[in-house]
Amino acid sequence: MRPTQIQGITVGLNSQKSDNKKNIEEVIDKSFIAIQDAYNYQKENNPKLNDLKRQKLSRIVFPKKRDGSTRISEQELRCVFVEQLNRKIKEGWNVYYSVETPTNGTYSGFSNGGTPKPDDNGRSGEFDLVIFDDQLKRIGLIEFKANNASLFDHKKDFVKLNNSEEGTEDVLRFFIEIIKSSDDGTLLNLQYKIKGNESMFRCWCLKEERDITEDIKKHYNV
Repeated sequence: MRPTQIQGITVGLNSQKSDNKKNIEEVIDKSFIAIQDAYNYQKENNPKLNDLKRQKLSRIVFPKKRDGSTRISEQELRCVFVEQLNRKIKEGWNVYYSVETPTNGTYSGFSNGGTPKPDDNGRSGEFDLVIFDDQLKRIGLIEFKANNASLFDHKKDFVKLNNSEEGTEDVLRFFIEIIKSSDDGTLLNLQYKIKGNESMFRCWCLKEERDITEDIKKHYNV
């Protein structure tokens, strides 16, 4: 009977992970749509709030910089993701979350010019957002980026996400990015930065108003 019991537990865990993955991906998809809507209508330097044909999907505002241009950052993306996550929770997904969450592992090389890596003698890092199940066990680790950040900034996050000390294989990992615009050079640049981490990566282009994740992966496979 023991093998059957173990197999049943394994199947149950895999099913739960699959459900969690589906829910997180749904939150990501809705976050992309909501942040696009906010970008189109809720810029501080060019508000279009009186369009009666639209339903406001988020209350986030893209603020203006001192020079009058629009700031696009991971902060807007994270806030919209939390809004959409809370809506999913209200629909019945029984989870919790925290932001700027301390890592389980320790790291070194996170200063500019260093080589990011796990290090027993290093320092704790942080995840932008962590999702917990109803027993407050970590089930999802999320990092956010914007504007095609540097290779170094990508590498720091991927080092944390890939570290086995941060959780078993049942813990899902996601790296979510928004960019203002893209061309072939942007796609090639991003595919280089995410090499080996394609399965956890999602990217949305605000100018094109669409998910460009698969475009980046296609460039990687050329």
